[in-house]
Amino acid sequence: MDRDIKIYDVHDPQQYEDDKEYWQNKTPEEKLHALEIIRHAGDKLGIKQNGDEQRLRRVYKIIERE
Repeated sequence: MDRDIKIYDVHDPQQYEDDKEYWQNKTPEEKLHALEIIRHAGDKLGIKQNGDEQRLRRVYKIIERE
């Protein structure tokens, strides 16, 4: 399997066009497989989906001023 590796400058607009072309050439099955890999990687990192992320609780303490 031949792989081409391109290194882009962060602000290179050609990167967007190359990425777009790359994904347009993939089948729906290949795209879904890539998405599943990304989801599993997120699960390993503890990233939750659909708003299920854990949040810090807010604690309020009411005090009286003297």
